[in-house]
Amino acid sequence: MTQTPSIRVYHSFRSPYSRLGLHILAREGIKAALIPFTGPPEGVSFNDPVANPLKLSYYLQDAPRMTMRMGLPIQPPQPFDVDLAPSYKAAVAAERDGKGLDYAIAVSDARWGKGRDVSDLSVLEACAEKIGWDKAAVASAQEDDDVSAEMRRHRKLIAEDGVFGVPFAVMGAKKYWGHDRFDLLVEDAGV
Repeated sequence: MTQTPSIRVYHSFRSPYSRLGLHILAREGIKAALIPFTGPPEGVSFNDPVANPLKLSYYLQDAPRMTMRMGLPIQPPQPFDVDLAPSYKAAVAAERDGKGLDYAIAVSDARWGKGRDVSDLSVLEACAEKIGWDKAAVASAQEDDDVSAEMRRHRKLIAEDGVFGVPFAVMGAKKYWGHDRFDLLVEDAGV
């Protein structure tokens, strides 16, 4: 993988587009700091695509076609709205342990490729096992003070970087929103 420490990538297991962005990073060998997107900065509203019927209709057409275009399976998760905090805490611990991208892809694939409920710790543990990460780390991340501190730091970065949706990458002064802009990220990173 190309070492480019100045790249931060914000992702969410709620978004199928985030999954595609993570796969682009892996395919292109880009190393980035992964940050779970826990919502926009304080005081900024979130334009939830599933709350707008017109946007949702488009989303339901576009997400599958873009996923299939990348050669990935897709199966919408049931239930859709789940508590993502356990998955984000595990993702922060995986990043700390050098397994961040592999884990984020495994969880995204479980949710969007197999329709699994990623609020279920057993699903998250299976993702850990799949990538060769200690599944016990998933449960311990849920009460880990260092993970909580890192998530508070992430909230500050979300505000500093002006993140409003995912996937969102920041490289120096340049920002890239949407997996379809990750090709530009790859070019600008010199990969």
